[in-house]
Amino acid sequence: MISRKVFLYVFVIFLILLPWFNTDIQNNYSISEVSQENISFYEINPCKISLVQFIGNNIESIYQNHYYFRPNDKSPIQCFGRIAGVTVMQKELETQFIISVGTNSLINLFFQGLFWVFIFSLVPKNIKQSSSKSKFKYLSILLLSYFFAYSIYAELRFYESNLYEFNFNNLRSYFLIFLCYFLISKNLIDIYEDRSENLINFIPFIYLFTFIFSGFNFSLLAIIFLYLGLVSHFNGEGNSKFNLIYVFLSIWWLINSNGSFYFTVGKLRGFTSSVYEFNANLFWIIFVYILLKGIYKFYIEHKQHFNLNSFVNNLSLSAFTVLFFGIVSANIPLFNFFSYYFFGLQRYGVSSNTPFAFDEFGVKISWRGIFPSSETIGEFYGLVILILLFWIIKKQKIRPIDYIGIFSSSLGLYFSDNRTVIVLVFFISITYIYLLFFKELIKFKYLLLLVFVVFLGFFMFLFSNTSYEFASSSIIAQSSVFQYDSIFSSYLRLLNNGQEEVSLFGNIFGLFSTLGFFLNRSEMWGLFFARYNPTYTELLIGSGPLNFGQLYGEIVINDPESFLLPHSSLLSLVVFIGFIPLTILLVLLTINLIKNKRNYEFVLISVYVFINLIKNDSLNYLVVFVFYSLLFLILKNKSKSIFFR
Repeated sequence: MISRKVFLYVFVIFLILLPWFNTDIQNNYSISEVSQENISFYEINPCKISLVQFIGNNIESIYQNHYYFRPNDKSPIQCFGRIAGVTVMQKELETQFIISVGTNSLINLFFQGLFWVFIFSLVPKNIKQSSSKSKFKYLSILLLSYFFAYSIYAELRFYESNLYEFNFNNLRSYFLIFLCYFLISKNLIDIYEDRSENLINFIPFIYLFTFIFSGFNFSLLAIIFLYLGLVSHFNGEGNSKFNLIYVFLSIWWLINSNGSFYFTVGKLRGFTSSVYEFNANLFWIIFVYILLKGIYKFYIEHKQHFNLNSFVNNLSLSAFTVLFFGIVSANIPLFNFFSYYFFGLQRYGVSSNTPFAFDEFGVKISWRGIFPSSETIGEFYGLVILILLFWIIKKQKIRPIDYIGIFSSSLGLYFSDNRTVIVLVFFISITYIYLLFFKELIKFKYLLLLVFVVFLGFFMFLFSNTSYEFASSSIIAQSSVFQYDSIFSSYLRLLNNGQEEVSLFGNIFGLFSTLGFFLNRSEMWGLFFARYNPTYTELLIGSGPLNFGQLYGEIVINDPESFLLPHSSLLSLVVFIGFIPLTILLVLLTINLIKNKRNYEFVLISVYVFINLIKNDSLNYLVVFVFYSLLFLILKNKSKSIFFR
């Protein structure tokens, strides 16, 4: 007798596979193989051949890398799962075939939502009945659904180009989207309540499943935390001082939202505003506020269910699966398509280069697998290595799964070519071993002296071919190259004045510029400062969370003269919240580190994350923001002393 659970899983898998068999051509119909000579067959037969039929007649498309399967979200509903067209491209000596697979934004909403709800259902259920159920459950779900529908209106310019089948002048379209989100949210929250106690230990897997709806600027992952945030708000939970400050900042951000600029979200989709307008700014202001409350409530409710053994095991497994799926996706074009669609990726996985590839100058090409950023996934691999080392050292034993985690993470870190992480992992590991075993033998002040001498020698070596004057002014020099003739960035003007006056500000920025020079960030940060043109008020308190639109305007992001992402989470925060809130935040974090200085794991991992956030924009990805936030709260929990139990 087949159990109900097995039957349900089989049924869901059947529903997932069924659409790709959708065809308008009989089996006895002769389907041409893809070639330059037969391309006309697919031009005159759009939306007739199923994806499965195409693969059956083009078996080599499964494994040969000159085939590229791409979803076409603008296809009509009847075209879902069928070949919408084939395009031929000539790249150097290789002929490439771009196979457009019909998808549809509305069906994607149901189809992807069903699959992701199914993924969450694989998490083991609570042993006891959940305590996470709230009397505000249905009210929160209704408000969330309305909130999601409002996001369509708030970012209308984005959705008009992605959801073309909808008439947004008709309330029926918004109601339909509202209904879709309600059904998805209701089912997801039901599953969450039944599995809430175990989810905290499965957080590492969000690096694999990013859950971005195809055609939408929204992630399913946010639903759980936004729901908890609303419940927290209705329960009157939270810090009143934080609420007051946030309301004050929000009023300014909204008053200043007087533009109408569009931003191509690209790989930041799901956690970035696409337009700089009042409604969009209001949506993302509320989004971030509720998200923060939800993440904190999730931690408070489930910190007692945190199991270090399970968490470490899942870290190892997630590092392995992210690397494995990245390699498979890079070598199997069909899997590249399905991983993008079903995992809800922000960017297609790597398909053209191998993890061991070098350019014509012998420089290692960074490899990101299925994650949108090679540097960010390199940070993740380095973090896994550190936590596993902490675990092994404290437990004084190593298990087979630890070998899997360390090997996968080390290989992935090498593929990503994140040399900063490699250096950090080495120094933090040495520091940790010293603090545990040699602190009593070697006084800390002597260790600091040794570190100072090493770094002094390191900088003397670096400056042997480069002067400090050159390095400290490298960002300003690059900014001057990229500035517009008609626009002289107010921030660049401030920097120039600071340099000329030999002020404290100028000296601090000189050190920052030197750091950027050796991190190979001079050009990126220079372009950012050349285009960052805030008012003094915007410089102090920002222009709104997750909002780059004011800076980009109507500039094409890939254009050589465009504004470039800062490639620094700290610089992104300067844009979002300004210097005053950022300074307060950094002071509070520093105080936390000092208070918890004997919690070595918390301090060392915080330092590791902070240094990486200086040179990378990791916090602009929702999965990373959630993971780092929860990891910070878990490690900070000194009363649990998780690595010492």
